[in-house]
Amino acid sequence: MTITHAVRPVSSSGSPGPGQLPRNLWPLFRFGFVRIGQSVLTLAVLVPATFLLFRAVPGDPAAAVIGPDVDPAVAEQLRQRYGLDDPLPMQFQSYCQALLHGDLGMSFQYKVPVTDVLGEALINTAVLVVPAIILAVLIGVWLGAFAATSRPRVDGGLRTSAFVVKASPVFWVSTLALMLFGLILGLVPSIGMFSPGRADGGTFWSWDFLHHLLLPLSILVMYYLVEPMLTMRTAMNDVLGQEFIAHGKAQGLAASRIIYRHGARNAMLPVVTLAPTLVDNVIGGQVIVETVFSWPGMGRAVVEAVNNFDYPVMQGVFLLTAVTVVAVNATVDVMYAYLDPRVRLA
Repeated sequence: MTITHAVRPVSSSGSPGPGQLPRNLWPLFRFGFVRIGQSVLTLAVLVPATFLLFRAVPGDPAAAVIGPDVDPAVAEQLRQRYGLDDPLPMQFQSYCQALLHGDLGMSFQYKVPVTDVLGEALINTAVLVVPAIILAVLIGVWLGAFAATSRPRVDGGLRTSAFVVKASPVFWVSTLALMLFGLILGLVPSIGMFSPGRADGGTFWSWDFLHHLLLPLSILVMYYLVEPMLTMRTAMNDVLGQEFIAHGKAQGLAASRIIYRHGARNAMLPVVTLAPTLVDNVIGGQVIVETVFSWPGMGRAVVEAVNNFDYPVMQGVFLLTAVTVVAVNATVDVMYAYLDPRVRLA
């Protein structure tokens, strides 16, 4: 018997184990089509809900466009230009027609298309959030496996630290870190993505950008790794009690190989389902961190849009967030069904 066969868990029903390709891919494709249909239906409900939600918010959006001291004739022209005087059904029809062409409207604050406002902000958020999620998952998975196989004192210390981080307000920790490392010690820049007055305008590969990225990235990684760590620890504890682990030990395999190559691989499935949770954490933590560190991303764009009643920008951010969450949930469901064929696909 080979080593691979010695450590592979086998289902009692004879069905393929996690990670094996199903013999018949049609149930998987059918499951994927159903999830895509459900996602489209969800977005079809969210679009009108988003439209009505922001128009139900108290306040006069025309004031953000027109201003208080504009001539009434000019004000009326601006209202007609932005469609603010149109009946609500007509506004919604125009909004849907524009949305089908990728047009999210005009920003009241910046007087430019919302896609232009959010395009740059989305890139700035991505260069902060994407590496934060990758590092958090890698570090969290490793810490979870390490905690599950360590002595009780080490395991308890890691779990306590994770719970303390999870219970600490992001705004409070970000502000303290900014004051300590940025203002008092002067180890990192305090705000922004680049130092002011740079002749080259700054690039994402420059030391100046990486220096500005270090502190907000560290804060996000610290918060994002908690869920992968705790989930991986629980899954590893379950896997280490299964028969194929004992069988591998009986074959004389090295403990590290049993734990990290075979045990961790089978414990990864629950971690895959954390993607929607990480997206929720990104949405919540990113707004606060970007505001504290004056990072010109989506979170800061939301805050400025709320302060200036720029609901086209708010609608755009909400819609992009909804599309991201729905797409991530559908993708995770299909990935889980592929990795573990024991999931009911029929």
